[in-house]
Amino acid sequence: MTKEHPIWLQRSLLTSVFFLLALSIPVIANAERQSADLPSHVSKQLMSNMRNYLESLEQITYLLSESEYVQAADTAEKNLGMSSVEIHYKRFVGKYMPKGMRSISKQMHKAASHFALSAREAEKDGELNKALAALSLVMKQCVACHDLYRTDRSE
Repeated sequence: MTKEHPIWLQRSLLTSVFFLLALSIPVIANAERQSADLPSHVSKQLMSNMRNYLESLEQITYLLSESEYVQAADTAEKNLGMSSVEIHYKRFVGKYMPKGMRSISKQMHKAASHFALSAREAEKDGELNKALAALSLVMKQCVACHDLYRTDRSE
C-alpha cells in the first residue's frame, strides 16, 4: 500500500507519457486529415484549449510521479473531465466542431473523468497501473483527433 515508486519507474513513466504526447501533436501537415473548417476566432480558442489540455496532462504526469494521486484526479476532472465540458465546448467551441470531432472530444472528456476515478483508487490501494491505463485512453483521444482533423488557420 505504499505510494512510493522507484525513481526508475517514475522516470520511465514520465518519458513514456511525454513520448505519447509528442506523438499526439502533428509536426508535419497531413493532407489526409479533414479540415475542421472552423471560423478563425473559434480555431484560436480551440488551440488555446488544447494548449491548456497539454499543460494539464504535464501537470497530471508530474503529480503521478510524486504520488499525488488525488491532486492528479482533481486536475484531470477540473481541466479535462466532463466537469470542464460546459466551460470549453457547450458555450462556444463545440457547436462549431464537425460531428466526428465533437464525438472524439466527448470521449476524451469522459476518459479524463474515468482517469480521475482511477487516480483516486490508486490513492487508496497504491496501484498505479489502472490510473496509467486510464490516462492513456485520454491521450488516445487526442491522438485520434489530431490524426483525423486539422484546423486551417491563417495568421
